[in-house]
Amino acid sequence: MFTKGTKAYSILNNVCPRCQSSKFWPRNNPYTNIFVKNNGDLGSCKSCNLKFEIELGFWYGAMYVSYALSVSVFLIIWLALSLFFNSINVINEIIIISISLIIISPVVYFLSRLIWINIFISFNSKE
Repeated sequence: MFTKGTKAYSILNNVCPRCQSSKFWPRNNPYTNIFVKNNGDLGSCKSCNLKFEIELGFWYGAMYVSYALSVSVFLIIWLALSLFFNSINVINEIIIISISLIIISPVVYFLSRLIWINIFISFNSKE
């Protein structure tokens, strides 16, 4: 399931979706990628020369993936709070969920771009 050639392999291992041999993000840790000075430009793959920004505005679509991931995190945290802490009030739930989403936002950004490019680019073993 997570073998080379699958989209899950590319997303979970932070590799180029076409050749799956070089890194997509410069580092595997989403929190350290914040400090990479590239002005949001991921460039291209060092192995197959795939330009990551396929067209101008390509990454706007990743916002939809980011939204879906954030809603999923929200629902999981809300469900956990509702199940395990029955007496928690709504204000505390909102505070906990908001802080959690702020803390997890680099991971959501990291994954949303990986997922978005993997929707459009397929693995090519000949590269």
